[in-house]
Amino acid sequence: MKISVITPTFNSEKTIAKNVESILKQSYKDFEHIIIDNLSSDNTLEIVKKLYKDSPINLRIISEKDNGISEAFNKGINIASGDILTMLNSDDYYYSDSIFEQAESKLKISEYLIFHGDVLFIDPQYGSYLRKPYKLNTFKTMPLNHPTMFVKKEIYGIVGLFDTSYRYSMDFEFYCRLYNCYPDLSNKLYYFDKNPVVVMRAGGESWTNEIQSILEVKKSVKKNGLTSFSLIVQLQLRLFRTYLKSIFDKAGLTFLVRFWRKSIH
Repeated sequence: MKISVITPTFNSEKTIAKNVESILKQSYKDFEHIIIDNLSSDNTLEIVKKLYKDSPINLRIISEKDNGISEAFNKGINIASGDILTMLNSDDYYYSDSIFEQAESKLKISEYLIFHGDVLFIDPQYGSYLRKPYKLNTFKTMPLNHPTMFVKKEIYGIVGLFDTSYRYSMDFEFYCRLYNCYPDLSNKLYYFDKNPVVVMRAGGESWTNEIQSILEVKKSVKKNGLTSFSLIVQLQLRLFRTYLKSIFDKAGLTFLVRFWRKSIH
């Protein structure tokens, strides 16, 4: 099964090399890397082309103006030739060299639709930690770490593409539709727990716009008929923690956030 990796880029010269190198080092070689570039003005594309000079057949580049990550994801999905699709943002990279092999070996089994796992979240300011997915016994919040998801392409034909009206929580809105389409979703997921799938750096769109991201999550559950009392409470607590974190920052009390994060992970 061929794997298509979709990477939106915009002035990503500081991080794109690590991203590309983690893909080129994969032991499983039946893949393509689709770069959807939003007209970068730095050396992003030059770095990518140089790294792919010995394997240009694996690289596809679209460089044109887009209206956000959702649209970039959709462009990649529409041109992908792979049987398995995954999204790896330009700030992120794969933890191990065998993750393509692991994902392909599980997704060629017909019962599984999605391969997913843990994220190693690197945050020098508040403390790094291992982000595990939520258990799927109830609909709580985004239970899957989107950067780790390897999805059979056929799923997008059933669930649809990403909603371009969402700028930060498009992955959560997609998951809401996925959940509604597959009531037995938990039986169709393969959770890889041997080591992290992706290393993610703090500073992405949803991280730097956390409040707007939470508000989009609230919009998603309402739109898809998944609102519940427990979820409303959880989202209000997230908003409270986000506001509190901002207050601690301004007061020079960042160490309290680091202590709290360490205590729960």
